[in-house]
Amino acid sequence: MKAMEFVFLCKKCRKAFRKDVGEFEEADEYCPHCDNHFIIEAKTPSTEGKLVFEFEHEEGHQNKIMKDDREKDRGRQLDYWDSDSK
Repeated sequence: MKAMEFVFLCKKCRKAFRKDVGEFEEADEYCPHCDNHFIIEAKTPSTEGKLVFEFEHEEGHQNKIMKDDREKDRGRQLDYWDSDSK
């Protein structure tokens, strides 16, 4: 016969204990040895908000969105044409 019994290990006191999850109550969310609250509420999009990505981009190769580790880092350069070099 299958049992709905789980074995838990408390991180605070490091003791193992068994709980029957078939009849799980609010009082069962605590360690029987040290009263540590070991059940944590799940983070869902409705409780945490929405994920937002923001990108800032400038013209040129100096500020790429993705960094390629194979390329060497380039410093900023000032490009100008000298009128005497014609």
